[in-house]
Amino acid sequence: MSLRLKPIVITSLFLPLTWACSSNTKPIEHATVTTPSPVDTIAVRKARQQFRVHYNTPVDLDSTDFYYQPISVVTQEQQSKSRTFSSGSYESDADEHYGIEGTCYNVLFFQKSTLSEHELLPHGRFVITHIDDAKKPDVRWPYIFYTITKADTNADGEQDNDDATALFVSDRSGHQLRQLTPDGTHLEGKMIIAKNSLMLVEVRPDVNHDHDFTHTDGTYWLRFNLSKLTSPPVRQPTASRTETLQAQMLERQSRLTK
Repeated sequence: MSLRLKPIVITSLFLPLTWACSSNTKPIEHATVTTPSPVDTIAVRKARQQFRVHYNTPVDLDSTDFYYQPISVVTQEQQSKSRTFSSGSYESDADEHYGIEGTCYNVLFFQKSTLSEHELLPHGRFVITHIDDAKKPDVRWPYIFYTITKADTNADGEQDNDDATALFVSDRSGHQLRQLTPDGTHLEGKMIIAKNSLMLVEVRPDVNHDHDFTHTDGTYWLRFNLSKLTSPPVRQPTASRTETLQAQMLERQSRLTK
């Protein structure tokens, strides 16, 4: 069951950090951002009657000093789990105890040695649709990847996979959260070439600006250096190569359709 939300305007504060991923994104600030209590309006009272917070099963992060717990919203009447997404840990466990119930809007991280806790996001406006917490084959990659829907970009009243989605990354303590892929695009998938410390990410732009991500829009790929995420991603193929391939395609198809 998805929580219906109106289009949102992001007003988060940002703080420059040395650990960077993309030149067009910035890390989300946690220290100075506070979430005020909701104003007691008719809409808030209605939401309180219809929905509740659900604390999903915690996930231990291998040999680190941290574990995390996805936080979601469910309806008061909901009787069974609605698996909106699964993480690398959940996919490997067939036990019904695992899985995410409802719509995940935040993640709590806990430190085992101190029992301290903190939130991944400084607000509840996003929807997290996937968490990849699988341990990477190189200790220089201490990351967790998230697929996040930031807004109801097609204005259909829901934040779901039909909207623009972005790839985010944090360290394995849930700090230094950053957006990797551009706003206004749809995350199609990613692959890691372990031997060369490369991550290839496929994104779909809204080329015709119809707020719908379809086969007509096409996709492109971004290449990230996982051993140096301070470097911005490289689009592949290059712009000049893209133009060459486009010209080749048009010349080829024009001959075939004569």
